Amino acid sequence: MKTQAWRRQPAAYPDAGTVQPRVTDLDAWQHLNNVSQIGLHGELLQHWLLSHLGPDLWRSTSPVLAMRASATDFLAEAHYPTPLATGARLLGVDADGFQIGTALFQHDHCAGLHQATLAAWADGRPAPLPADMLGRLQDALAAQPALPDGTPATPAAVTPAAVGMPPHPDGWPWQLGITARFADADPRGQTSDHTLARCVEQGRVQFLTRVFGADRVQASVGFMVAHVSLRWLQRRAIPAGWQLGTGVSRVGDRSIIVRSALFDGADCLAEATSVMVVIDHASRRPAPLPDASRAALAPFLLPGA
Repeated sequence: MKTQAWRRQPAAYPDAGTVQPRVTDLDAWQHLNNVSQIGLHGELLQHWLLSHLGPDLWRSTSPVLAMRASATDFLAEAHYPTPLATGARLLGVDADGFQIGTALFQHDHCAGLHQATLAAWADGRPAPLPADMLGRLQDALAAQPALPDGTPATPAAVTPAAVGMPPHPDGWPWQLGITARFADADPRGQTSDHTLARCVEQGRVQFLTRVFGADRVQASVGFMVAHVSLRWLQRRAIPAGWQLGTGVSRVGDRSIIVRSALFDGADCLAEATSVMVVIDHASRRPAPLPDASRAALAPFLLPGA
């Protein structure tokens, strides 16, 4: 996905540090799992909030300040146990919320970028920021140092645009039931951002297995996650389980776009978009999508795709 060049520069982030990956962050390919990377970005986000808005913010339930949307770009494989350099920067503020950009660096390369949109939530729906919080955020934005070399920062609109997906689970080509666990709640009792990312990943993996069969990892070509966008429509306490709908919105020459939505009964709680790049398993380099794979995906195309 296209990002501004300054986002890959460590000097662009006034809140810098390091984070130590754990062996539990690894996946079967022996690099940091994409959801684990999203979790590391989430940790950087929380540290920024603690530093700038107060140490007890994560406990507060009035208002609930929480993620509205996020977009993560996976730019390079990151590995264990080398520490990652980190950076965070406030990108934009308005009455409806604010954006924070975070970055992970390893071996002097940018491994991943994350853009989080946060909002106040009331009765499970986004609400305007309290006036005092809005003022503190505007002050923090004004106090940030300029970007390297005077590069202009042009953040996207704070309020994310709706993607427009089937509004009911029955409208999706493939569905998966997911049982909720105690650990799926955050410290305030609502479904956590990490849970949403994990549900989307689980659905994506099982969907690809449904399309290409259990032996797909033995094929010469496969898929690697390049980008994941998550968007909350409602935030509430965890239910007994969810229904995840999944389908394909685009099949390109070297990539596909997988879209998903998380439901509690007939209520759509969240939606997700995953960009999957076709890779050659041996070289770990991009490759053309085989015609047989294109044909296998055809029955799972979403309306209008």
